Amino acid sequence: WLIIIIFLKLKIILLNLYPMDCELKKVKANKLLSIRAEVLRNNTEIKNCNFKGDNDDESIHIGAYKNNNLIGGVSLFKRKTEHKNLKKSYQLRGMCVLGIYQNKGLGEKMLDKIEKLCMLHGGLNIWMNSRKKAVNFYLKSNYIDSGISYNIEGIGIHNFLYKRLK
Repeated sequence: WLIIIIFLKLKIILLNLYPMDCELKKVKANKLLSIRAEVLRNNTEIKNCNFKGDNDDESIHIGAYKNNNLIGGVSLFKRKTEHKNLKKSYQLRGMCVLGIYQNKGLGEKMLDKIEKLCMLHGGLNIWMNSRKKAVNFYLKSNYIDSGISYNIEGIGIHNFLYKRLK
């Protein structure tokens, strides 16, 4: 039994150290609405999960799939921010991972992919309104906390974070 327990603990540790096996692919915004509703909007109606710019030609949406099931998503919008003069900037929005898949490296994997796509499309800077509870996740990936925070009604306190990509 001891060997089995050690093996199971080792397996859990390894799952947390390496990004989980999943496929990241570009999707249309409407593919992300259900996961946005579940993870980001406390299971609100899907119609409340559309973001301004979702269907713009320059917008990029990534879905994370495991066994053909959507388990995460993130969106990127070519957009300036009023908080800082960032040239060629894109807004990261709607980063979400289903609860049972969180803390297994998937968020880092999606963030890396979206940053590369941002640079591929000419982006020099990426910014976001991060939920307070997610700030440390982004700081570990070299995002800068501007010190600007505000309440987004119905969702909670957010911090303005940004990162220079090149």
